[in-house]
Amino acid sequence: MILFHRAAFFLALLVPVTSHAQVNGLERSYAERMAMRAIDERCKLLDAGPRRALAGFTAQARGAALRSGASTQRLDMIAGQAKAAAAAKACRDPAVQAEAQRIIAAHKGWRAQLTGNYAGQVRSWRVDRGGKDIWRAVQDTGGATRAGLVASGSGLSFAVETPDVDASGARLFLRDLSKLGPPQPSRTLTPPLRSGSTIHVAASRRPAATRARVESKPRAGTLFIFSDATTRAVLNADPRDTFEIEITSRAGTVTRLVVEVGDLVAAFTFAAEF
Repeated sequence: MILFHRAAFFLALLVPVTSHAQVNGLERSYAERMAMRAIDERCKLLDAGPRRALAGFTAQARGAALRSGASTQRLDMIAGQAKAAAAAKACRDPAVQAEAQRIIAAHKGWRAQLTGNYAGQVRSWRVDRGGKDIWRAVQDTGGATRAGLVASGSGLSFAVETPDVDASGARLFLRDLSKLGPPQPSRTLTPPLRSGSTIHVAASRRPAATRARVESKPRAGTLFIFSDATTRAVLNADPRDTFEIEITSRAGTVTRLVVEVGDLVAAFTFAAEF
């Protein structure tokens, strides 16, 4: 059973998608969230915080539907139907107003939580808003390495960390949809072919940031932080996909890590809500 965020609201069935009788529960959840986002865009029912939470819940619903077998084309069609139906809803409709209040209440609970877990097909993103270091969303990639989102400047950046203090560089390989097309749901975590990937080089290198405790020193190792453009590219990756990170050391050794995209957008939304 796929559970949405533990603080998730349960949207009323404001927008029945009637032209496709076989719409399943995950697709309906996505349609309802898309409908409410469309209504809010028109009616301005939500403040910034609840609106961000709704965006995160929508991304989570979309990822779950894709990983269950829905295609992007089907979800685009369902979203279009939902938004078209939402256009007919009056801003003062009692059901719309009640739904807005449910989202606002859900945001309060969501905002109060410090930790969250966003599961994919195989791995998950563990989020810690408070944190004992700069890491906010982490996926363990094996061999004491980790990848995810770190607090950087006034926002969050994608990063990878290795215990190798002699690591000299890191590159990230993302699927090029124009060459390979979209991924299919899989539990093998096989990254796309290098020949069909775009290459992103880490923007900065610094000592590792991971701490065992707030008062402890960071562990030995190296942290690579990627640019805002690369962070956006990773966030825009298909939630069914995986990608590869390659870390090189001064000694010439190469370490390759595989990261599952999963619900990274939802994790980002939650982690960014300080």
